[in-house]
Amino acid sequence: MNIKLRKLKLQKEYCQDGSVLDIGFAALPNPYLKDAMGLDICLPKDTPPSYGKVIKCNLNFEKIPLENGSLDNIIAGDVIEHLENPSFFLREVNRILRQNGHLILCTPQANDWWATLHNWFFRKWINDPDRGEHLQNWTILDMTRLLKKNGFQISKMEGFYMHFPKINLKIRVKSFPILSWQVFYIANKIKEPDASILVKVDKEWRSV
Repeated sequence: MNIKLRKLKLQKEYCQDGSVLDIGFAALPNPYLKDAMGLDICLPKDTPPSYGKVIKCNLNFEKIPLENGSLDNIIAGDVIEHLENPSFFLREVNRILRQNGHLILCTPQANDWWATLHNWFFRKWINDPDRGEHLQNWTILDMTRLLKKNGFQISKMEGFYMHFPKINLKIRVKSFPILSWQVFYIANKIKEPDASILVKVDKEWRSV
C-alpha cells in the first residue's frame, strides 16, 4: 500500500462510530469512508462515491455551514498548515463537533530531525525543505497547546514516516512521533474554547 492510501486508511481507522466530515478531501478523496461529508475550498466535478454530500467553504474566513454539535468525527489531513487563522478553524471544528467527538488531525511538525538539522547547520548550503506551501508548522508541544486552548484533549498521538529526502527513503515511526515529519493527533472535544481568545460582539463570540 502506498503512503497516501495508508494515510487515508489510518484516518478512517481513527474515527469512532457515527457521522464523518472530511475536510480538505478534494485532492485525494478517501475510498475507505462510507457516506461521509466532504468539505473543501474547491469541489471536484463529480461527488466521489465515498461521500454522500460535499460542501464548498473557504476556511480562512467562512464559518462551516453546519449546525452546532452535529458531528461525531472530523478529519483534517494536511489542512491546518495552509490556513491563515488556525485557531478560527479549530473553534469552528469545536462548534460543530458533539461533546467527546473526535478530531483526526494530521500535520507536519516543525522540529522533525531533518528540519532541525537544516535549521541548525545546513541553511547556507541546502534549500529549505518546505517549498513554501505551508503558512506555519508546529512542534508537538505547540500543537498540543493550540488544541488545548481550543477545547480539545489529545487521546492519541502517532508518528507517520521518518523521511530521508536526499535518498527518498521513508521509515514508519508509529511510536516515535518526534522523529516523524507528519504527526497524527487524535483529539476529543472536551469543552468550549478558552474565553481568553474570544470577545463578545453583538451577542456572538468572536476571535480577538
